[in-house]
Amino acid sequence: MGFYQRIVVGTDGSEDAQVALAVAGEMAARWEIPVTALAVWKDSARKAAIGPESAEEITAAAAEILVEAGAAEVTRLELPGAASTVLLEAVEQQPDALLVIGGRGLGSSKARLTGSTANHVSHHSPTDVLFTHNVPKRWTTIGLATDGSPSSILAVRRGYEVAVAMGARPFLVTAAKTDDEGAQTLLEVEAAAAVEDPDLFGRDVLTGVPAAEALCNAAWKYDMVVIGNRGMSGPARLLGSVANKVTHDIDTNLLLVNTTP
Repeated sequence: MGFYQRIVVGTDGSEDAQVALAVAGEMAARWEIPVTALAVWKDSARKAAIGPESAEEITAAAAEILVEAGAAEVTRLELPGAASTVLLEAVEQQPDALLVIGGRGLGSSKARLTGSTANHVSHHSPTDVLFTHNVPKRWTTIGLATDGSPSSILAVRRGYEVAVAMGARPFLVTAAKTDDEGAQTLLEVEAAAAVEDPDLFGRDVLTGVPAAEALCNAAWKYDMVVIGNRGMSGPARLLGSVANKVTHDIDTNLLLVNTTP
């Protein structure tokens, strides 16, 4: 596997985390790469807090899920601290790692205001992040969102690699004012992406509503949507970037590709 060398999957024992583990395990098996199950613990009098012993129990259960999903090389890791900080530190020194976590909290404004781990990771991760929402029975289609920009083309290349490695068909997806305008954008993206087999690409032009809304409305077609992280930080985030809105509103698995230098 040339593009990811390891998967790091965050788990807290929740149902949401079990989805992330199942997806991470299948990917690790298909790509023949190691996977680390990471649980974060914190000494606290709060009832919901996870202690070191509980964290060990959580990673032990996580390892079972990963192995059942097909992962051959599984590492357990329990670390103290704040969940989002520890997850980001774990992948900061591994630029070729994929971080996988459940997408719970991304779509809840209350969770974001009270400190959602997924929300914080979405805005600060130094590596690609997969936010899971479901476990596909079979990987068939992966949507690669693009507006024709150089950063989105980087995400398209990564999404193409992931789709091929999962045995799914990659679809170029763009939102445009007209079908003709969208078709032209996709032709230009396909040429610029310079992938090994462009004939694998399907094409999906979305019209009629703003780009973020269009992508979320079309999410049901895809086992995963891939989008670049341009606009996930800085002023663009506050002004309502497409990537930011899609990340928080989509209800299918989302691969957020780090396209920043």
